[in-house]
Amino acid sequence: MKKTEETLKASMDRRLSFLDELPSCRAAVQYRIAREEEPVMKKKISVGFVFAMILVVLSAAALAAGLLLSPRADAVRTADLALEKQFGITAEMQTFFGREEETLEDGTIRVTWTGAGDTAYVLGTYTALVKDGKAEITWSRKGDDVSGGYEADAWGTEQLKQMLADSTDEARKRVYLEKAEAIASAHNALEPDEPSEADEHYGEKREADKTAAMKARKLSEEDMIETGRMFIVENYGLNGEQTARLDLYTNSFRNTENEWYEMVDGKPCFLVEYLLYETNVNGEVTGRTEKDGYYRVFINVKNGAIEQYEYNSALAGEG
Repeated sequence: MKKTEETLKASMDRRLSFLDELPSCRAAVQYRIAREEEPVMKKKISVGFVFAMILVVLSAAALAAGLLLSPRADAVRTADLALEKQFGITAEMQTFFGREEETLEDGTIRVTWTGAGDTAYVLGTYTALVKDGKAEITWSRKGDDVSGGYEADAWGTEQLKQMLADSTDEARKRVYLEKAEAIASAHNALEPDEPSEADEHYGEKREADKTAAMKARKLSEEDMIETGRMFIVENYGLNGEQTARLDLYTNSFRNTENEWYEMVDGKPCFLVEYLLYETNVNGEVTGRTEKDGYYRVFINVKNGAIEQYEYNSALAGEG
């Protein structure tokens, strides 16, 4: 018996050795094992736990092999990393911006982040041009004085840090929103509220696109959900505890068969959405912790490539 256990241990050690290169997955495994070994449990390892462990191992193996990103999504990821490195703007700070991407004629991907709503003037626009795996970023407010907190005409990283801190307090949130509006108004830079000309056939077209995306599917929804989960864990560096708290929102409701299908940049996709919040035993949100919010990943239904991804901390009042 002892020899069998030693053989099994050696085999598992070999199979799990790649976890040394994947800290987030290693932490997830350790967290789950710790949960099973808590004295209050006092029970044998269940079959369900074994399958959960296998899933973690398979997930880590897939991550080690590398996830498939479309050229556009890969360029956005390169731009996101460059934005944080060059300007200190984190994924959470991006919540205060609207991000758009466009493929130019020469193949360059242009990614822009513009301050949302009335913050557009003070936050300005960051523009990244991504080609051959490199990103060059410029800021429309570069050179403007950013000192003085919310009193400054231009807001940079320091103001964004303060906005993150103030966003958890509704009263404090109003301070920076009202100040941003006042500064933009003083410079005649408020965006006018113009009625949009809605396409009367928009609903029909979107429904047709969703159905076409669903019918183009060659992969199982389960596989695409797992691909999305792995990307979220790896791309945002979630630790074991955070990974365990990820709550799948996709498929939590389905009014129509094509509910979670979309066309993204002309490509048929399946939307994988996860929520991350601190909750109590009744599932009620009890407070905010690091990296909480919601994550959305659009998976190509034909080849499993990640076509687009989004993270929103909900600190800007969205979600």
